[in-house]
Amino acid sequence: MSDERPDILILLAAGSARRMQGMVEDKVCAPLAGKPAFLHSLAAFAAAGTVGKVIVAHRDEPQRRRMQELLDIHGQGLGVDAWVLGGGERQDSVLAALEAAGAGNPLVHIHDGARPLITPEAIRLVRARALDSGAAILASRSADTVKLARPGTATVESSPDRHLVWAAETPQVFRLELVRDAYRRARQDARRVTDDSSAVSLAGHEVILVENPDPNLKVTRPSDLAVAEAILRSRAPREGAQ
Repeated sequence: MSDERPDILILLAAGSARRMQGMVEDKVCAPLAGKPAFLHSLAAFAAAGTVGKVIVAHRDEPQRRRMQELLDIHGQGLGVDAWVLGGGERQDSVLAALEAAGAGNPLVHIHDGARPLITPEAIRLVRARALDSGAAILASRSADTVKLARPGTATVESSPDRHLVWAAETPQVFRLELVRDAYRRARQDARRVTDDSSAVSLAGHEVILVENPDPNLKVTRPSDLAVAEAILRSRAPREGAQ
């Protein structure tokens, strides 16, 4: 497939942060290793060198203003090309941003603003597979045995082979027309999807799993902030040497 346009980044920042238990007002703006969480992601995509347009799906106008203020203070030249008001569910926010992405069929990276540990190397890895296949996601192999519960219970239904289980991460990278059409179909069919690859798979397209060599946790609970801070600070000497 041709690669006629620079990639698009959709950064998702519209989540409610309910599981942060009030420790921080907005986890994507929480300070980590000297700058707001979402700016670590933007810096990684800038260093990867492929993104030409950044769209942020935000929660509300006060959050948008706060993120812009933090960009002005800490952004070091990073910017946002378009702000899109998110929806009640993740899939609503993604579709709103996809509809704002314009014409053409570039690659689009969909990334959680609360995943500040993403690296330029991982971005390039998943992009390379998406460039060939049209759909690839960053993921990690399960280190634990996973249990499936019986519907409506807390009892074990089955134990999938651990070697077949992967934890989906972001970025998830697709051709724009493919993922936008998949999300439009999901909305039309009233399907609930919790990540982008689910929508694309339901539309009948194969999605490639790309193993991430580095930690890439999503900041969800208060303890995640300390873990993310420690990892970012441990990387500082390595990144400074590049």
